[in-house]
This record gives sequence, C-alpha cells and structure tokens, in this order.
Amino acid sequence: MFKEFDYFDQQFSKCVASAQRFSDIEFEQCQFIECDFSHSQFSNCRFIECEFINCNLSDLNWGYSSLEEVSFVDCKLNSIQWAQVNWPQLALTSSVSFKNCQLSHSSFYELQLKGLIMTDCFAKDVDFRQANLATSDFSNTDFRDSLFQQTNLSKVNFVGAMYFNIDIKNNNVSRAKFERFAALNLLSGLDIELVD
Repeated sequence: MFKEFDYFDQQFSKCVASAQRFSDIEFEQCQFIECDFSHSQFSNCRFIECEFINCNLSDLNWGYSSLEEVSFVDCKLNSIQWAQVNWPQLALTSSVSFKNCQLSHSSFYELQLKGLIMTDCFAKDVDFRQANLATSDFSNTDFRDSLFQQTNLSKVNFVGAMYFNIDIKNNNVSRAKFERFAALNLLSGLDIELVD
C-alpha cells in the first residue's frame, strides 16, 4: 500500500489495510480520512503533524513508532497499548490529542503525557495508573470503569466528564477542575456518609 518511505503533505482516503504491517515510513503533515488500519502494525514509523479523521485504528500495534503533534478526530482507538509508542523524552505537553474518539480497553499505564487533550471521548475500562496527566483537558469524556491510581491529575479539566472513579487519597487532584455535582464522586473512597 505504501510504496515510499517518506510522505509529505499527502492525503490518504478510505484506505483499507486491516491486519497489515508497515515499517520504517515517515509521514509528515499527512491526513488519513476514513481509513481502516485495525489489527495492523506500524513498526518504527514516524508521524509528524498528522491528522486521523474518522479512522478505525482499533487493536493497532504502534511498534515503537513516534507520534509528534498527531491529532485523532472521530476515530476508533479501542484496545491499544499506548506504551508501544516511542514518545518524545522531553516533551512539555502531550504530542497527541483525541476529540470525539473511542478509546476503550486501552492502556496509558505509567506514561508521561502532560497536557493531553481527550475531549468528548468514550474511554471505558482505560488504564491510567501511575501516568502523569497534569494540565490535561478531559472535558465531556466518559471514563466508566477506568483506572486511576497514583495518577498525576493536577490541574486537569474534568468539566463535563462522567462516570470517573478517582480515589483522592491515591491520586494527585490538586487544582483539578470538576463540576460541583460530579465532584461528589470524589468522596466515595473516604468511607463517609453523605446526607441530604
């Protein structure tokens, strides 16, 4: 499918490459629209300022590829181990963003992704344990059954977020932003009784 090793400012539309393997390709300022890369592997590839729109990337193996300023919009990204990405070592903010995506059954375990944007997403059963997600924007995202433990959530925006279960004794939520009613969920781990 990809015949070259370097692509710049290309648009790939409606590509179907399920369960394929791609290696050592660099994509810069490329757009992927309505593509299906589910169950595939990108091994040692590099994505720079790329955009994935309405793509199916579920069960994708990143194979130590690097993602630099990559955005995912309206994509299926279920069952992905994000530790397989070769993340920039000294990044001040996350090099990926997710808008209106499905991220269920995925893992961000122990990752350093400060400033991550994950807005209007469905993130069921996602592992965020021991990750550094400080200053992220998680507004309007559904976190049902997701795991937060020893996670840095300082200054994170949870406004409009739903179904999160965050133990405030085991996570850093300093200066995080919650809606007043949703913040009652934070008290569930304190062994107290709330009375109207």
